[in-house]
Amino acid sequence: MNKFPVRGYFHPEEAFATIAEWKEVADQFLELQKAGYDTRGGVIDDNHNLVQLINRWFKYQLYVETQHFDGLTQKEVLDFIEDFVNHRVWQLNDEFNELVGPELIEQVKVAFFYSRGALEPFVLLDADFTNTVYGTTDAVVTTLHWASPQGVLNLQDSVENGGIYAISTFTKQFRKFFRPESNMLVKLQGKLVAAFKSDVKSIVTDKGNKAAAMFRLGFPGGESNLCNSVDTCSDSDRSTYLWNEIIVKPVEILEIKKVIKY
Repeated sequence: MNKFPVRGYFHPEEAFATIAEWKEVADQFLELQKAGYDTRGGVIDDNHNLVQLINRWFKYQLYVETQHFDGLTQKEVLDFIEDFVNHRVWQLNDEFNELVGPELIEQVKVAFFYSRGALEPFVLLDADFTNTVYGTTDAVVTTLHWASPQGVLNLQDSVENGGIYAISTFTKQFRKFFRPESNMLVKLQGKLVAAFKSDVKSIVTDKGNKAAAMFRLGFPGGESNLCNSVDTCSDSDRSTYLWNEIIVKPVEILEIKKVIKY
């Protein structure tokens, strides 16, 4: 399979776990904390098990994201770990249960990555997620996608190689797209991964999946941003007046149009 660059960074899927699994991880940190080993003060205490636990679950944030983002320091990652294991992990179910649903909240896989000034929770939009929400991973939908000329080549390459990479598309748009270089409007068909009424700051994983920012699962009027079909995302009367986000794995490009003047 041909490889091609994507915008942004690949995020490791090994960093994702169910909320129940995260609680087990937190319990391991708490046992070490009871023995006097923790990350308080932004320092890793000299303990082999503590170092191994951090490297298993937060290596990417501690050693990679701190190099990518000037706004994130290693101390802030270590402070996040302390706060997470003592407090934050224990409220995740209650915090997102209403937005995700009682069945899905027990199954979704969550990880924490840097976004807009803080480490935020992201939910993995993998085949299990799609099957639970939509009952199949084979539903084909028609959507639109803004791309640069190079992005179009990448997209064509992806389709030719089986469409294994999920991309963000839309069916409804109120605002001008924010990247001037993305002046190619692609109409395509793709296998539905997830549909949202408004954009969810989705990121790419190293296995070609997407993950959605969980802080964007809410929606005006107390609704969930998650749609049970593309139609409900396209026809909703409510809107944040941006664009919806329909995540698909492309299977066919129907039309490519260069937009000279937006």
